[in-house]
Amino acid sequence: MAQSNRKPFLYKMFVSYLITVFIPVAVISVMYYYHLSKEKKEEFEKYALTDLQYLMSQTRMVVDNIDNLAVQFSMNPNLNEKLMNPFVYDIYDFQQLKETIRNQISTNRLIYSLYVFFKLNDKVLTTGEGFYRRAEFYDKAFIDGIASRGPAANPNDYEVRRLHRNMDPEVDVISFAKPLPLTSKDALGYLVVNVKKDVFFEILGKMAGADLSNVYIVRGDTGETVYESQPGAIRASIGGIPASSASGSRVVTDERGEQHLVTYVKSRFNSWIYVMDAPYSAYQQGMDVKKWEVLRIALLVTILGLIASYMLSLRMYRPWKRIVRENEQIKLAMEQNKPIVKHRLIYMLLNDHVVDTELIRTQLLQAGLYFAYEYFAVLIVVPNYQEEKDSQLSLMVFSIVENALPELVWAAGTMLEHGQLGFILNIGRADFDQDLKTKMTEHFNGINAMLQTELGISVQFAVGGCHFHYAGISQSYLEAKRVIACKALINKNDIVFMQEMEADTRLEYPLHIQKELAGHLIAANAELAESTVDAFFKQYIYSRYDSRERLLETILMLLSNTIHELYQQGYDTTIGMNLLDISKCPNNEELHRFISRYVHMLATRLGDQLDKTGDNVYVAKAVEYIESHFHSVISIADIADYVGLSSSYLSRIFKMETGKPPLEYLTRLRIARSKELLAVSRYSLQEISGLVGYQDAHSFIRFFKKYEGITPGEYRKKLLKNKSPLPDEQTGV
Repeated sequence: MAQSNRKPFLYKMFVSYLITVFIPVAVISVMYYYHLSKEKKEEFEKYALTDLQYLMSQTRMVVDNIDNLAVQFSMNPNLNEKLMNPFVYDIYDFQQLKETIRNQISTNRLIYSLYVFFKLNDKVLTTGEGFYRRAEFYDKAFIDGIASRGPAANPNDYEVRRLHRNMDPEVDVISFAKPLPLTSKDALGYLVVNVKKDVFFEILGKMAGADLSNVYIVRGDTGETVYESQPGAIRASIGGIPASSASGSRVVTDERGEQHLVTYVKSRFNSWIYVMDAPYSAYQQGMDVKKWEVLRIALLVTILGLIASYMLSLRMYRPWKRIVRENEQIKLAMEQNKPIVKHRLIYMLLNDHVVDTELIRTQLLQAGLYFAYEYFAVLIVVPNYQEEKDSQLSLMVFSIVENALPELVWAAGTMLEHGQLGFILNIGRADFDQDLKTKMTEHFNGINAMLQTELGISVQFAVGGCHFHYAGISQSYLEAKRVIACKALINKNDIVFMQEMEADTRLEYPLHIQKELAGHLIAANAELAESTVDAFFKQYIYSRYDSRERLLETILMLLSNTIHELYQQGYDTTIGMNLLDISKCPNNEELHRFISRYVHMLATRLGDQLDKTGDNVYVAKAVEYIESHFHSVISIADIADYVGLSSSYLSRIFKMETGKPPLEYLTRLRIARSKELLAVSRYSLQEISGLVGYQDAHSFIRFFKKYEGITPGEYRKKLLKNKSPLPDEQTGV
């Protein structure tokens, strides 16, 4: 009877909820998501079009500069005279013209080569090689091409090609061809400017202030690729662009099945098409965020509707039915939460949160956990995920390990922080003898092989010491955590017992390795520095040196002392890696790669500092700053900040260039200026000290006497006595 009364009500509640809540929420959510999707795509297209339009304008600016250079060359009177009648001029006259043009482009790193084709005498004048007959010229095919096109050629188009000049290697260039002279109806020759393609786009990227890694440029008339950062990817990006559209955006799929969101703009000045290729996943990620927002709102409204319907149904139940249902729910909840209670109890035992031993024993029995022996040890399992871990994968690893352990020893486990797994091992003996350790090692190796086969994951095992009763579980857990703290020195599939960590704590500091490593770094020899790191790992790490805790400290001391030694010698050791990230390395192989990469970056950094080509520029800037601010209170740090170097490095190169440290140079300059002011009787010593940068007259008098041998007052008396300025002593400024 109760069942028959419940069915009509539940049916009505479901129909009412479906009609009044679920369907409207679903329809509104879909419409709203579609609107957000369209809006997001338009936003992507808007930003991409803005970037491409700006890039196109910057391209035009670069090309205009090259055109202006070509116009400047073409307006040369000597050039135009020789175009009109090249036969009356000898080779010396052409040599002078060549030198004139070459001097104008010698400092322009953008231009690879420039030559003039004289149509009347069918010869080519180059800025580098000399005078050629067209038939013998290395770029004859290009001249033939522009000569054959004649007036039909588009002067705004530029040809991207690979140029091979005599014995030089092949170079990718962008060639600009201009008919000569500009004022003549018929071309008497052509001026060809070949600019370096990589420099052209490097300048373009700097002017636009943008990363061109996802930008491609093609010629719309021929389909020829002008610029692409990733060869072959351009085909996926520009496929299907309509010829009639000046700009637009579309979603395309490449040959690998990956989707791209492509935005393109056709240049108004030439046949180039600018394309920006963005992975569709970037757009999809933004939409995923919106999708979850919509789903959360829809879920909230749905839950509220469900609660309202459920509350209405409760009012229609009889009191006894409500009590029965509540009892059923409580029983079901207890069954569902049984695994949670089990893991919570294990977590409490590991972290020493047990107050009443008898109570915890009862709770363990209720959760289905029974320990037959009085001795316990703790096992920590650390999976080495190849990618970012997820909860489902962690559960699979936990399940495999939990099911495999009972074949060797009774165990109960739980999930720990940072993806680690913790297991309480119930041992039938007071200590790990060699036989038990061998069996456990073989069994753990089998588990590792199983995980690698089924999930492609390797794990590290850390086993704490064997302890008596429940109170010793937390102590064993701390010991296992101590082992894991040194995981950077452990192989990715090692089994380490706490006894091995305590086997030997003596370790002599490898001072010879520090000196050798510092020497290789000062010489900026990355290869020898990495070889020293390899030798250190072979001798101390891979040889299974047991004092791992002491060894980890030694590694940090070795690198820190090496960096400190370099810093004391004036080197800037700032790089983009944090030495403390050593502790994050999951195993000794990753630690080896981390330190090798760290040493390589450090050697590269020091190598850049060994390049003395710019030292004189920094010293000149420092001298300029000192001479402009000597009257103010300045320090070596102020000078170093101005020139953009560290204080120690600036002092080293400044003394190398001038023979004096910066502060001595500053002091000598102040003394020299003060001697000029001492010749003017209206200035007091206090005024002079302020004018030359000293805070008080006492400091001024002390430094003056140190460098001149007499006080400023005695120096002024000598000036008055001689009635003429004394010859300045050598100040060295």
